[in-house]
Amino acid sequence: MVAMAIFSSMMMLATMALNQGLKQYRGLMEKGVNFWDKAKYLWLDGSFGSTVDYYVHKEKAGWFPYFYGDSDMVTYVSLSPLAADMPVVVWIVKEKRANGLYDVVYYELPVYTKNYKELNWDFVSGNYKKGSSLILLDGVQDIATEFFGFDAKRLIGEWSPVFDAVQKGLLPSTVKMTYMKDNKKGVMLFCINTNSVIKTDYNETL
Repeated sequence: MVAMAIFSSMMMLATMALNQGLKQYRGLMEKGVNFWDKAKYLWLDGSFGSTVDYYVHKEKAGWFPYFYGDSDMVTYVSLSPLAADMPVVVWIVKEKRANGLYDVVYYELPVYTKNYKELNWDFVSGNYKKGSSLILLDGVQDIATEFFGFDAKRLIGEWSPVFDAVQKGLLPSTVKMTYMKDNKKGVMLFCINTNSVIKTDYNETL
């Protein structure tokens, strides 16, 4: 009886220790995941914040800073690369999974001195996937992106679901990503700090 009692007590203590260990492990895992999510957000904030007004030329449209964004893709040139040691052209792409959910993936390639056609070809040809990449959001139910910017041609500032610098003439000042994951809403807000109004004179001087 004494041996049985001692054995039962030892089993009880071992179970309590195991449960406590699992609880601490889950807590550390959750903190680790939250830390990684926070780190990705801070890094992406730095990427948007380091957007450069990389001017390209298009026939009939003239000169404009390279930037395009909608709910499926955002592309721009940044001085804050993921892996390269030089300015990069960035693509943030919404990719559909087989289960109907989406991943939001960051891609980058060195921009070098590529022109507008070459930058577009990198995306159309799928060449952008050959560079460095990072999954920003995984398994989201949906994501919508909005852009606040000043329309140099109409002289107004507004939010819009599509931002094409070919039409606007300037970079947006703010990018907002709203997504649903596990039936919970998340919002990410990023500011773009560079907007050279002086360069809008290119089309008049060239």
